[in-house]
Amino acid sequence: MKYPLLLITAVLAACTYGPAEDHVTVQSLALKPDGSRLAVIVKYERSQVATGLAAFPDGGVPRVLVQRADLYVIDLPSRALVDSGQLLAPPAHRISFSPWLLGWVGDTVYFQVTGCPGSPGDECYGALIKTSVFRLPPRGNITTASLGSLAPELTSSITRPGYYLSVAKEPYGVSIAEARGTARRPLMRFVGLRLEVVPAEGPGAP
Repeated sequence: MKYPLLLITAVLAACTYGPAEDHVTVQSLALKPDGSRLAVIVKYERSQVATGLAAFPDGGVPRVLVQRADLYVIDLPSRALVDSGQLLAPPAHRISFSPWLLGWVGDTVYFQVTGCPGSPGDECYGALIKTSVFRLPPRGNITTASLGSLAPELTSSITRPGYYLSVAKEPYGVSIAEARGTARRPLMRFVGLRLEVVPAEGPGAP
């Protein structure tokens, strides 16, 4: 039995993973209907790429170490962060974890996370996908929620007589335009793994 044990040990040793890598992505944006605030949700993931036999035959399944939704609420007139929260991926959504803003109900931000339970490499599609809803009230904490008859308002632009506001996702973070036809300017930039607000007098977008 000595040789089979040595073979198993060698195979396991060949199933390796690369160094841990961090990834942050702006998932979605939601302007408050009056244009006073902006909610931004970011997906953070720390993972290791499969190497050696673990990558056979099609690149393998990355080893996910941490998945998290980071929520920011910005007061636009003052360019200040007024609320924030973090949600670790719940076990029911660990596969294909995806956070997404649903919008505003009054002063409260609603968002959902989707995904599937299971183990790395398991399928996640159609009826297998689970959805959970969460809320962040002013100066509060993220808690589970039920929408019921609520209909959150979701928009990334506001146009009315004499007023225009538009926000958009960018590779560097979030951009803003406050007049139709003008160049977009950075509103938030990634500094390391976190988004930080750019002062209104900051340089123009690259």
